Amino acid sequence: MRSTLAVKAVLLASLGAACLSVAVSSLPAPADLAPATLVVLTGVKLALLAAAAHWSFVSRKRLHAGPRIARAWGLLCAGFAGLALGHVVLSLEQVLYANPPFPATSDVLFIAGQVFLVAALSDFLGAYRESGLFSEKGAHRALVVAIAGAAILGGLLLVTIARLPAPWLERATSSTYALLDLAILMTLALLVRQARQLGGQVGRAWALLLGGFTVFSAADVAFGYLHALDSEPSLLLSQVPFLVAYGLASAGTRLQLALIAVEPGRRDSPAPRH
Repeated sequence: MRSTLAVKAVLLASLGAACLSVAVSSLPAPADLAPATLVVLTGVKLALLAAAAHWSFVSRKRLHAGPRIARAWGLLCAGFAGLALGHVVLSLEQVLYANPPFPATSDVLFIAGQVFLVAALSDFLGAYRESGLFSEKGAHRALVVAIAGAAILGGLLLVTIARLPAPWLERATSSTYALLDLAILMTLALLVRQARQLGGQVGRAWALLLGGFTVFSAADVAFGYLHALDSEPSLLLSQVPFLVAYGLASAGTRLQLALIAVEPGRRDSPAPRH
């Protein structure tokens, strides 16, 4: 009972953080961050992403739950690594250019990282559904709701982007970001159902991971929407939500790795709590 409540608490807190990230997007843009502050924030994000990538890679090597689960952890590692490289290159672009170009090399890396994350989450979803350990009650309804929500939000974002008086490459890049964020959110909506059925530390690890992805995608959608409107995001939207997201993801991957050593019998396929 306590495990289930802990999972729900983490997921609800993450959802609240995601909503707060979107709500504060209307706040006035702050003055430019001092270079030293920007370096520190970037360093923290890189450390969290590097840790998440490392722990995902080690989990992939140590787990023996089937090739699909191993591939999913490998893709997750690649996704975190892509985001980390994107932040490194973005920092260099901010140093080299007064107004960094868009799209730029960092955008290629960010997009590649998100593609890997979508593939990883899809593999996890498919593997857990095939395991037969989770109740399918309400699965079709959740799928319909997720698709409908993604379609409505996606339509709003894509229409806004399509009407922008910007070069086609900028609009195409912004649309790609929006579609990938929505793909992550839609997959998360289905994975949350399964996370709620997990018990013990495994459930907590997945609550942390899914919470991190929720905050990341919600903040990225809001950031992209503001960029499409040529509006500067607030400091809270542009920095803090991503620190929270990467922190949750890092904690989730570390807890998962710890479980492999202390609970080898449970691994990635625990008995769900109905």
